[in-house]
Amino acid sequence: MTILAIGLNHERAPLTIREQTHFDMREKKEMELQLISNPVIKECLVLSTCNRTEIYAAADNLCLAAKLVKEKLLKKVTKHYHTAEKAVYVKANDEAVAHLFSVICGLDSLVIGEAQILGQVKRAFFDSQESGHTGRLFNRLFQQAITIGKRAHTQTAVGKQAVSISYAAIQMLKQKTPPLERKKALLIGAGTMNKLAARHLKEAGCSQLFFTNRTLNKAEELAAVHNGNAAPLDQCLQLLEQVDVVICSIDKADYLLNKADVINLAGKRKERPLTFIDLGVPRNIDPKIGELDNVHLYDLDHLNDIIASNRQQRLREANKIKQLIANEVNEFHAWRKTLPVTPLIQELQEKASGIKAEAIKHIQNKSPGLSEKEKQVILKYTEMISNQLIRQPILMLKEIASQEETPEKKVEYLKLISRIFELKSELKLDFEAEQAFPHHLLKDTGS
Repeated sequence: MTILAIGLNHERAPLTIREQTHFDMREKKEMELQLISNPVIKECLVLSTCNRTEIYAAADNLCLAAKLVKEKLLKKVTKHYHTAEKAVYVKANDEAVAHLFSVICGLDSLVIGEAQILGQVKRAFFDSQESGHTGRLFNRLFQQAITIGKRAHTQTAVGKQAVSISYAAIQMLKQKTPPLERKKALLIGAGTMNKLAARHLKEAGCSQLFFTNRTLNKAEELAAVHNGNAAPLDQCLQLLEQVDVVICSIDKADYLLNKADVINLAGKRKERPLTFIDLGVPRNIDPKIGELDNVHLYDLDHLNDIIASNRQQRLREANKIKQLIANEVNEFHAWRKTLPVTPLIQELQEKASGIKAEAIKHIQNKSPGLSEKEKQVILKYTEMISNQLIRQPILMLKEIASQEETPEKKVEYLKLISRIFELKSELKLDFEAEQAFPHHLLKDTGS
């Protein structure tokens, strides 16, 4: 079985591409269902955030699966197709595993060390697991990834040094529209991005905050926390007349604000500048709005300079995480190698349990007057003997599967153990999983 990670991120693809390849929850489920309906794909998971869209797949045929997944991903692209095609990366096996671990630890984020990605991966995994799109391999992989992500943020200082995208946005505002102390701000959306943005605006001294959201009570909750005002989403345009700054982060397939919505504000605002920060993917605000006089529009790609200035300390902490990831990749690789002998181990354990059960049955027949306490003692010690007898053969099976490098020798040794213990389970070794990804076979698809 081969593990694949195929996608694009903020380092390789501009926002114009990323917003086209973004999957909402419905699209994520549909894509996963389409993929596992193909006999080549056994397990899959779609991860889509503001910085990346990635499809993880476990497949029997490496090249066929990679080509299929990449074609499915690029089918969403209607503009700048060749740019998107060149931006897509394809990673296989250990490289794919290391990439996932780097992503969940925040090392592959726009803001190194940001913790939001951990929650995003968890939600993506739990949703895919609940839908039945993951199996034994991905359940182990993503549970291990989540554990690593937690360790990265608790055992290193990378999270303490990291700045969120929302923080970077407010830092940019301080540069572009000083002083913030006399500014009024409208926050459209009540998700994590705007919760953080509201906090940072308040800390920067912003004089008044307005909140609007499709679900009004969520806007009201934020307004209560920050001593602001809440309004329904359909009052958004009226609020634009009053504020100086608009921060928008809302899950919407098309633009929430268009050029026509803003063009008539000039007279009502009396030449006061209006600054928009669009944190949405796909973008929430029509880029043409930035062409209007006295209107400034910034999106995620404008935050790079702010973020770059805060990288050095986080990079030092990131090196500690890279070593953690290297160790965890080795551990997962060793676990994968033991998968082919799992049926042998299970059969050995079942044989031992059968012998134990038969022994207890004979003891009880021979000594029908045993008390419940005596039965429990016999059960305890027969189980202990059983476990001790099969412990070494199980360790040997795992050692041969994970450490013996010569396929012929590996098969020979495992067959010998099977013969000694009269094990009938079929032996299927996954030699393909140990191969490197042949990138040249995908040259026609841009990889």
